[in-house]
Amino acid sequence: MSRTPVAGTRLARHTVLAQVVTGVAVAVVAGLLSGPKAALAAGIGAAAVVLGSVLMGQALLGGGVQSATGALGRLLLGMVGKWVLVAAVFVLAIGILKLPALPLVAGLAFAFAASAVAAVTAR
Repeated sequence: MSRTPVAGTRLARHTVLAQVVTGVAVAVVAGLLSGPKAALAAGIGAAAVVLGSVLMGQALLGGGVQSATGALGRLLLGMVGKWVLVAAVFVLAIGILKLPALPLVAGLAFAFAASAVAAVTAR
């Protein structure tokens, strides 16, 4: 476990990069298997997670050194913001754009899996 001040920023960048690469790969596979609407849906699903991760990273790392209560509050704020953003993108993609739900969920799931792998493999 790294305790340097830049470790959190490095992990956030590593996580977002892994999510972007995974999102593009899932979108390409969905496009090849089911067409352009599926590719768009998978890309939007992954992009929602990427944007949510960026939002959460800003909430967590933007305040500098702080008390445990402040850090916990920023963590909760970041998580709530991330899930509100993901839910809003899903409502927009399914309800308004009429994109298929399965590729959308696949993009979301693979992007979340990429963040878990990035967290485990980060140095």
